[in-house]
Amino acid sequence: MKKMGTETWQKRVTLLVNTCDAYADLWGPFFTLLKRYFEPLKMRILLNTETKDFSFEGLQIEAVHSSAASYGERMRDALSHVDTEYVLLMLDDFFLHKPVRQDRLQQVVTWMDNDKDIVYFNCDVTAAARDFEVNRYPGYRRLPAGNRYILNLQSAVWRTEKFRAYWQHDVSPWDWEERCNVLTAFQPRDKFYCVISEKDRFLEYGYTAGQWMGVCHGKWVEHDVVPLFQKERIEMDFSKRGFIDLTNRPRSIEHETDRVSRYSRVEKCLGRKYLLPYFIFCRRCNLYSKLHHCAVDEDYFHYLQRKAELQIKSGKKMLLGPMQR
Repeated sequence: MKKMGTETWQKRVTLLVNTCDAYADLWGPFFTLLKRYFEPLKMRILLNTETKDFSFEGLQIEAVHSSAASYGERMRDALSHVDTEYVLLMLDDFFLHKPVRQDRLQQVVTWMDNDKDIVYFNCDVTAAARDFEVNRYPGYRRLPAGNRYILNLQSAVWRTEKFRAYWQHDVSPWDWEERCNVLTAFQPRDKFYCVISEKDRFLEYGYTAGQWMGVCHGKWVEHDVVPLFQKERIEMDFSKRGFIDLTNRPRSIEHETDRVSRYSRVEKCLGRKYLLPYFIFCRRCNLYSKLHHCAVDEDYFHYLQRKAELQIKSGKKMLLGPMQR
């Protein structure tokens, strides 16, 4: 296939920045770093928020306003404005640390052109039940359908029609990542690829497995943003939000302790037909936890992220038990 020029491939991708009015103070630093490290940036930019508008010299920013009650509805509203085959997802606190690797983004678009079953190429190092197609696309491996956290909001190039399809339920972002992965088991042809290690990402915005960056629960993550903004000469009054105490942070989503509450939540989010698949999904997760002796006081998410990182650093293959991250 003939190599596309920068302007050609960028016209086929829409940059979707998910945010809200309450986080408008992040937009200045976000777009400052976006323009600085994503150059040239010719693609259309959609800012998904409620009522506010925003402009930044040299960037094509269009605010998409939505008064929808649920995050799922707001996502569908925003995606209805996307008229390109692909969408590059970012969140408002994905402050770029380094120049974007546009050659890798361009290559991703070419790969997705050549295989219409590919749903995304993701920047997350997502642990998997077993490896598929390692380095078939250099720097990436395929995630098995139904894998935990296969649906996540880390930066990724999505096939727009598939991204829309996976947002057909009125769920919160945490429910989408936590409950909706079972949806991928019903689409066995869909292919999802994540980076093998952090060095393979096309965007670098400070995220590492099991670590927090940007803003957490409405407060700044001090160890990430303070040195970054100082280095980039971005002025910010951190006292208005304050800094998060990561050792005592609240939960993003309540993990129900009794089975009735948990499955009631699944039924509310996805509908009754997904209860049995979710039951099987949970049994596999619990089996993995028992086989691999997760510490009782360690969060399952952090355990699996740490496990994946240790294996990547040691160069071992990720041939681990059922569902993990």
